[in-house]
Parts: sequence; C-alpha cells; structure tokens
Amino acid sequence: MDAGLTGALYLVKNGVPFDVALSLSPADVLAFSIIFGQMDGGEWDWGRMTWRERK
Repeated sequence: MDAGLTGALYLVKNGVPFDVALSLSPADVLAFSIIFGQMDGGEWDWGRMTWRERK
C-alpha cells in the first residue's frame, strides 16, 4: 500500500477535498495528519516521529 495514498485518504476522511489531499506534498500531508490526530486526542512524539501509545 502506498503511504502517500494512505495519508491522503486520512485527510479526505477528515474533510479535506480529495483533489486537494492528493495535491499536497508529503510534508504537508504529514503536518495535517498530525494536526488531525492531535485534535482526536493523539500525542505525536517528535523525537521518534511516531504516535505515542494512548493510555
């Protein structure tokens, strides 16, 4: 599975129009994904560049 497509589809799931999500750079997709994840209660570990486990 293409990680870029997975990220874009995650953005679409969160309301970003399909054409916009597919036109974003990988860095922008990551940034928006982190923001949406934080809004859902997730905590991003910047040192490891991964999500921390939810408690």
